[in-house]
Amino acid sequence: MRSLRFVSCLVLAACTVDADDRADEGPLDTGGIEQCVPGEQRACACPGGGPDGAQICEATGDRFGACFGCEGEGSEDHGGSSEGPVDPTIPDDDDDGDASSDGGTTADPPDPNDGIPDGPPQAVPPAPPPDAFAVIEQLAAERPDLLAASCVEMGGNNEFLYEAVRRLRMLDDRWGLNWKRGVIGDMSQDVVDYHYGEGVSEESTDVYIIDMIGGHCGDNPQAAWIDVTQATLDGGTVGMWTLAGQDL
Repeated sequence: MRSLRFVSCLVLAACTVDADDRADEGPLDTGGIEQCVPGEQRACACPGGGPDGAQICEATGDRFGACFGCEGEGSEDHGGSSEGPVDPTIPDDDDDGDASSDGGTTADPPDPNDGIPDGPPQAVPPAPPPDAFAVIEQLAAERPDLLAASCVEMGGNNEFLYEAVRRLRMLDDRWGLNWKRGVIGDMSQDVVDYHYGEGVSEESTDVYIIDMIGGHCGDNPQAAWIDVTQATLDGGTVGMWTLAGQDL
């Protein structure tokens, strides 16, 4: 009995020494099965050399999946093939924003420099034009000096006009200046236009024409809001929308 116990101790000691030696040498040979922690990720060599890719341990914990993320790979190598799991850190080629989920293309965002208004018109003839008298009235109260100096023929300037259009365009970018009778270069000093048509606003004649200064070039100019669209058409002429190269 004592000899049996002695042999058992020798065997146990030998096993302990052998296990320690193998721990120093590396993982045990599992017959081709590569033990790993499920979800563990490690670098892998891509074709041509260099650990530029990655692979993830399978859920079974017995192997790593296929190497993915190598430079120059097609979409199948970004995790979309059946060879390995999808890597969430690599964007899917189908998620590039060029197409919607139902196969249709997404609409391009509005271009602020294309000259086309951002939204639909507030009114289209025969409906009355938008009423923005409150904007002109407030500006006249804040800057009576600009209003008094709004007649260029009397040595004034267009600062009141430009500021009015700036404020109107903060509400709706369909507001602009007016070329008198559609003659490019001959700008009205007391009139603003509202583009109700489609497409580009610049040089459009689909406009409401609004006189916004009563008694202009007189002794006592006042804020006003007078629709002269029909009167202009009845006179056999038109208004033409413009920004006249101004940053408004």
